[in-house]
Amino acid sequence: MKNLTVVVLGVLLAAAIISGFLYYGKYRGMEDTLRLGNKKVLDLSEKVAQLNEERSKLYDQIKKNAERLGELESAKVRISQLEDAIKAKDQALSGIDEKISKLEEGSKEEKKIGESLRKELSSMDDMVAGLEEKLQMEKSMAKTRIEELKSTYDSLVSELKRQLKSKEMSIKGFEEKLSITFVNRVLFDSGQATITPEGRSILTRVGEILKNVHGMQIRVVGHTDNRPIRKEYQHKFPSNWELSSARAAAVVRYFQRESGLDPKSLEIAGRSFYRPVASNETEEGRAQNRRVEVIIAPDLQK
Repeated sequence: MKNLTVVVLGVLLAAAIISGFLYYGKYRGMEDTLRLGNKKVLDLSEKVAQLNEERSKLYDQIKKNAERLGELESAKVRISQLEDAIKAKDQALSGIDEKISKLEEGSKEEKKIGESLRKELSSMDDMVAGLEEKLQMEKSMAKTRIEELKSTYDSLVSELKRQLKSKEMSIKGFEEKLSITFVNRVLFDSGQATITPEGRSILTRVGEILKNVHGMQIRVVGHTDNRPIRKEYQHKFPSNWELSSARAAAVVRYFQRESGLDPKSLEIAGRSFYRPVASNETEEGRAQNRRVEVIIAPDLQK
C-alpha cells in the first residue's frame, strides 16, 4: 500500500512538471507575440507621425490657397464698389444728357459737341464693361490655376513619397507657382549630363503628372557647386555654365520626347554655381547646391 502511494505521488509530480513545462512554453510564445505586437505598434506610430506631418504641410498649403481665395473675394467687393460708382456716374451723366439735348437745340457746332460727349460716354461704358469682363476672367483663371496646382502638388506628393522621405527631392507650392527640386545624384552621375535609369523612372512619373497642367510654363533650371570641372570632362563642359545648362536641357528633352509635354510650354536655364542654397564649404552643402529645379508658373507671354 505504501508503494502504491509512492507511485501515485510520483505520477502526480510528473504530471505537474509536464504541465509546468507546457505552461512555460505557452508563456514564452505569448511573450514573443507581445514583443512582435509592440514592434508593430511602434512602426505604426512612426507612420502616423509621418502622415500627420504631411497632413500639416498640406493644411498649410490649403490655408494659403484659402487666403488667395479671400483676396479674390476682396476683388469681388471692389467690383461691387466700382458698380456703385458707375451708377452714381450714370446719375450724374443723366444731367449731361439734358444739357446735350439743350445743346442740340442750338447751333450745329453745339450739336457736334453733344455728339462728341455721347460718343465719349459710350466709349467709357464699353471700357468699364470690358474691364469688368476681363477682371472676371482673370479671377476665374486664377482660381482654376490654384486648384490645378493644388491637385498637381497632391499627386506629386502621393507618387513620390520615397524620394521625398529620403530628401532626394522636395516640392514647394507658392500660390500660383510650384517648384520641384531634384538633387543631382538622383538624375545624373558625377560630371555627366546623361540621365540615369533611376532618374528616368522618376522623371517619367513627374512627366505623367505634369501632362495635366494647362496654360502654365514649365521651366527647368540647372545648378552646380563651385568646384571646377574635372579635366577629363572639360572637352564636353568647359565650365559649370555648360554643365548646368546641359543637365537642364536633358530633362526638358526627356519631358518632350518621353512624356509628350508640349515643347512650347518648356524652357531651360543654366545658373552654374551662382544661385547656391547652401554653403559650398562643406560636402553636404555642395551636394544641396548640385540640383535641378522644375518650376511651374503662369506663362507671362500670354
